[in-house]
Amino acid sequence: MKIVNLIGPAVIAGAVRYPVEGPLTVSDAEAEQLKESGRLDGDPEDLPGDEEEDDGLEALKADELKSLAQDEGITLGTANTKPAMVAAIRAARAA
Repeated sequence: MKIVNLIGPAVIAGAVRYPVEGPLTVSDAEAEQLKESGRLDGDPEDLPGDEEEDDGLEALKADELKSLAQDEGITLGTANTKPAMVAAIRAARAA
């Protein structure tokens, strides 16, 4: 997660957000998109306390994630995209 400051209106998660709202918390992907489109005042900052230990899941391919989940007895349910699979595995591990 990142903290960003907008320089103008921007659509974030389907809603129009404005600079007067102050710093906003967005996903890493949203922050990157906003930065690339030139809509940020400064660079995105990491959310304090959001320093996750690298578990290596991001580096795995979708079929490797499925195999890992099966090996760990994790049900992926409706998770059919790589980000959803990573989130499901992390949630199961945290439980």
